[in-house]
Amino acid sequence: MVAVLLFPAILLAQTSPSASKPKSSKPAAAPVSGGAYPTMSKQAKQRGQQVFEMFESGQVGALWATFSDGAKKSYGSLERFSAAVKNLREHLGTEKKMVDENIAPFLLTTGTLYSRLSDFTNVQVHVITTVGINERGQVDAFQIGPERVPSQGHFGGYKDVTKLKLPFSGAWFVDQGGRSVFQNLNFMSEDQRFSIDFLLLKNGRPFSGDGSEDSQYYCFGQPLLAPADGMIVDVQDGYQDNPPGRPVPDSPRGNSVLISHGNAEYSLLDHLKQNSIKVKKGDKVKQGDVVGECGNSGPSPAPHIHYQLQNSAGIPLPDSLPVQFVDYIADGKPVDVGEPVRGQTVSNAPAGTAQPANTNQPESKKPPSSK
Repeated sequence: MVAVLLFPAILLAQTSPSASKPKSSKPAAAPVSGGAYPTMSKQAKQRGQQVFEMFESGQVGALWATFSDGAKKSYGSLERFSAAVKNLREHLGTEKKMVDENIAPFLLTTGTLYSRLSDFTNVQVHVITTVGINERGQVDAFQIGPERVPSQGHFGGYKDVTKLKLPFSGAWFVDQGGRSVFQNLNFMSEDQRFSIDFLLLKNGRPFSGDGSEDSQYYCFGQPLLAPADGMIVDVQDGYQDNPPGRPVPDSPRGNSVLISHGNAEYSLLDHLKQNSIKVKKGDKVKQGDVVGECGNSGPSPAPHIHYQLQNSAGIPLPDSLPVQFVDYIADGKPVDVGEPVRGQTVSNAPAGTAQPANTNQPESKKPPSSK
């Protein structure tokens, strides 16, 4: 097993609904907001690459010097850090190939997560390096470890029957999406394997101010749309919205809407804003109808859209299905049918726009049903 260097828990707290609660809802990195490395900027990405090269080349002193005070305190001392780096580099060897890389914003602070997927000489698995860069270029979080490779299950090759549109208006950032843990932390959860998380960004940031209030998040209160025609088969409402960074396990999904599209395909939108749901059980909806508003209820760390396609309303327990949206724009390029992945900015194509015959989805065969 590959050894792991892990600095402040903020790294996983930004992306995982199951992360432990911080002591305060105030973002820890607020004092370092602003600087030469704006969130989601080219400079921030290059800084992440530079930090990785320091590790790869054994520049321990230079690497240590990039850490913020909080990161240094969490590891203890330069001596302890140096020993850990030496052990890890001996175990991994050197990078043979960079397989992939992406950047995403922190959800609770102003900063950028640079993630890199690599092949190393001494191990037979992909290795993920994640570097949290604040806007001054300091390293707030640093993690290296093996990429877990969960099974795609019985539905890995499933092709959607329903023609689904993205459940929002405008351009949104894909924070979690794709068929690997590197692209999508939801992939580690069997019941949410193919679900996707979206954020609304302005100038690369998900919020204004210090991000301590839900109302500061640009996506909070934004309308959520039915991705296709269907019938409302379940509604959960009344749960309070959490302060950012303080998810509440008072319900599995928080406020939610479940839509049946027929053909054993159901759209689930959860973590909705309290008292924002516009539909009730039994209502029929058309594609594009507003069903509620983006919120931060249930086990959600910060306001975002969590969308899942599943194969039942709950009995038997649903399986997550791959989501193939139609007629959308990804990073400025039209896609007729595809699966959004982490790092893309996506929006529905304007009505009547002719789409070329290209796709954005993995090649796979349709397996038999597990039911």
